[in-house]
Parts: sequence; C-alpha cells; structure tokens
Amino acid sequence: MKIMKKTALLAAMMCTLTFGAVSLPVQPVQAASASGIGTLFQSAAAYKQIDDQIDYYNKTDKGRQDLYDQMVKAKGSTYDAKWSPVLDSVMSRLSSSIAKTDSSITKKPYKYFLNNDETFNAACSFGHVMTVNKGLFSLLTNEDEIAVVLGHEMGHGQKDHVANSLRKQMRVEIAKELIAERIGGSALKSAVLNTIVNRIDTVHITRADEWEADNLSYDYITGAGYNPGATAATWQRVMEKYGDNKQSFVGEIFSPSDHPTNQQRRDNYANKLTKYSNNHVTVKNGTVYVNGKEFVKPAATGSMSSAERSYFVMGNLVAAYHNGHNKNQASVSGNTVYLGAQNIMTSVNGDKSASELAKKLNSIK
Repeated sequence: MKIMKKTALLAAMMCTLTFGAVSLPVQPVQAASASGIGTLFQSAAAYKQIDDQIDYYNKTDKGRQDLYDQMVKAKGSTYDAKWSPVLDSVMSRLSSSIAKTDSSITKKPYKYFLNNDETFNAACSFGHVMTVNKGLFSLLTNEDEIAVVLGHEMGHGQKDHVANSLRKQMRVEIAKELIAERIGGSALKSAVLNTIVNRIDTVHITRADEWEADNLSYDYITGAGYNPGATAATWQRVMEKYGDNKQSFVGEIFSPSDHPTNQQRRDNYANKLTKYSNNHVTVKNGTVYVNGKEFVKPAATGSMSSAERSYFVMGNLVAAYHNGHNKNQASVSGNTVYLGAQNIMTSVNGDKSASELAKKLNSIK
C-alpha cells in the first residue's frame, strides 16, 4: 500500500510540471499492478532512455555537433573583428592549460561561438558546447579578465555541472511523458535537445559548484600564463559596476540568489593569491603589502580603478614569489619595475617613479 500511495503522489506531482515553455497535459499514471511494481519498472526504463539521450549529446561527437548546431540556430552566431580573435586566443590557451591536468579535454574539445546578446554572460552546456555573449566584452576588455570568466565556464564544463543539474530536471519532467507513452524515439531526442538549449541561460548551478568553478578558473588561467591577480580584479570590477550582488543578470554566473556574493568571490581569490605567494603578498583597501609592509597603492587609469589595478600588481608579485624571482633584486626597465624576470608594474601618471618603487620593493621583499 505504501508503494501505491507514493506512486500516486508522484503521478500527481508530475501533472503539475511543464516541459520547456509549453505546458503538457498529462493524465495521472495508474499503477500497473496492485503493488505498484509495474510503474516502478516503467520509471526505471524511462530514466534509462533519458540518460541514453543525455549521454548522446554530452559524450558523442555527433551529439555534440547536433547540440552546437541547435544552439547556434537558437542564439545566432556572429563574428566580431576585435573580439572573436581574442575569444579564440583565450579558449586555445585555457584548453592547453586544462590538458596539463585533465586529458579528457583532448577527447572532448570545446565547441564555442560568439552571439549578439548584449547582456554580460557566457554559458557552457552539455558536451563542452559554449556560447559567449557579445556583452561580455562591454564590461571586460582585458584578456586576463576575460580568461577568468571563460575559465569559470570551462570549470563547469570539465565537472559536468550543467549536465548533472539538467539531468535531474529532465528525469522528472520528461520521464512522465515516457511513462504515459506520449513520446518516444525521435520525439524523445527532440525533447531532450530542446530542454538543453532552452534552459542553458537559466540552469540552476549550486553554490558548491560555483565555488568549484571559481577555484578551477584560478588554476586554469594561472597555468595558461595569465596574471593570477585578474581573478580578484574581475570581481572588483563587477562590484564597482554592479555592487556587491546583482540579481537581474541573465545567466547562471550571477542570477541565482544562493550564489556567493561578488565580494565573497573577490575575497576568495585574494586569499588564494596570498597563499600562492607563500603568504608574502596581501592587498587591503587597494594598497599592496609585501611581508606586511606597504608597497604601493596604484593610481587609477582611464580603464581601471586603483583597487582593480592593485590586484594586477598583487598577481605579478604573487607569481614572482611563487616562482622564486623574489631571490633577485628589483630592477627597472623604462617605466616598468621587475623582480627577477617577472614584471611587477609599469609606473603611470599618479604613481611613484619606477626607480622609487624598485627601491621600496628591495627594502621590504
């Protein structure tokens, strides 16, 4: 009796669900036997069919190409003379970085395209299929920071976060149709594909998955040779533009209410940077400290605030300490300060001279 009650309740719940943007009238599913065992077998069979279709789009070359084609059709693909080459460069460098620790990317390389959406977002779907909104480049114009966002999306892709989240939804929403024998064959294939495409901008990613993607992005961009300080700098820039948290973004990067705040994400990266330097470098209120002593508060530039720029200086110092360049004396070439082979910062209007900064750094490093 307990099984029959649970089956009836499941059927009633299924009747209230919708698939995609279209409500589907579903009749309550009757138990196939007094014990309800028949319905349980039906459910298992339905889940197996759904999982097979998901694996087709997530794991096979043909399925990934089908998904890519459908996403391009739904969102539109564009070429931008300025930003498309940057996108190609970042994706290539990040892919090579990921391959150092995760060889699966060589078997399933990313398929990506730029679309004309002017909102700030990028999204990684099943099968390492990615779309990047043109609006991403309206906020981020620095390649290192662009790499942070794309590295974050690739983190989701490497760990199948989107696939795992949507799989749970589809097993509930589409299984009811299979059990009721309303769809099958090519209709099931289309149902799964349409769900993947239509949900890509609104899929719910958990807080734990967000933290994992953030932390993976740090590893990916550092391995690709980008400035690790760009991680914290990106979120500093977002905070200056949108505040500590913004719930009106389109897309999974910002919109879910249970995601970390912008400040939490910036501070997480700042802490990672300090640890990467073996605790030699910190930033507080836009001022960079080395071994607890003030080094510099960078001046703002036309494209970057003082606080954002401080994290780039921090990132260069962190790389210097991590790679052993701190064993050398700080030196100057033109307006740029170096620590060993690592450039630290270029002095601009409002900064102290490069020679003053090098002298300061030598006294505290």
